[in-house]
Amino acid sequence: MTLQIGNTTAAINRIREHDLERRRGATTILTPTAVQGSTSPARVLFTTLGGVLRPITAQDLAAFRARIAAVGKDLRSGVTAQEAIALSRPIDIERARKEIQYAVPTVLRGGELQFVVDSGPNSKVTRHHARVEFVGWAAAIARPATPLQAATWLATEGSLKFECSCDAFTFWGFRYIATIGGFVLGRRETGFPKIRSPQLAGCCCKHLIRTLTTLKSDMLVRRRIADGIDAERKRLDGTRRKTPVTIRATQAQADKLTAAPVRRIRLIKPEQRGVKLPSPGTTQDITRALSALSKRSDISSAAIAKALRHLLKN
Repeated sequence: MTLQIGNTTAAINRIREHDLERRRGATTILTPTAVQGSTSPARVLFTTLGGVLRPITAQDLAAFRARIAAVGKDLRSGVTAQEAIALSRPIDIERARKEIQYAVPTVLRGGELQFVVDSGPNSKVTRHHARVEFVGWAAAIARPATPLQAATWLATEGSLKFECSCDAFTFWGFRYIATIGGFVLGRRETGFPKIRSPQLAGCCCKHLIRTLTTLKSDMLVRRRIADGIDAERKRLDGTRRKTPVTIRATQAQADKLTAAPVRRIRLIKPEQRGVKLPSPGTTQDITRALSALSKRSDISSAAIAKALRHLLKN
């Protein structure tokens, strides 16, 4: 398969303008004010919370607020490639494995790497555009390591921000989740995904899952990042150039990447990283813990004991 990379920056700019115009023209956005409950959206807005399309109620707004708070608490500003994949829905990971074969890096500038991604078998378009920003770009340039070592650190351990041009990223709630998690790249989304993802499930579309897999695993991509780091170091060390260096891929380099075998998408479990997980507690363990807690009179111990007794019953 060949992906024509063309002028990806111009294409991304056109897509961005289209997205902004579409957002400005929307009339059924569930705004943060409405989610807070200051206004009632029930007369005009609907949700699929619970699996059936119906008007939004005050109870739905409370459920939305709780889910937003939970997601915002669990996520941090910037996630690693592996964390983003692990946070994604199993169905999106499976679609990425079966339907999306390649993500080709095209332009690296100022810590932002653009990708052209194939769109899948049933798409109306031939390609999508994904963008990834390295939060630690300046740190990678400054750290005492070779450009390739610094690039490896960015690709495998560094925090990222990202977006995809596909409709799923916007309409299935991924842009919203990335916004409240602090790792969206580009336009921030404040409209709650009340129809397609009221539970705020997932993190990445299938195109981003393939993109992040390529980013963290492919040596050719890592070398392009290393080229950018090396060029930036030389610029800062002695040239008069004020603007960031742009590294552009050639069509030949893109063809080389798509000619390689498709990368497997793997979820790394904690035990695979050398972390030994504790074994599940037995009934005897719980009984001993209850015995120890019975000697304490503080509120926290009483609450823990109550939870342990519930475990024994179930």
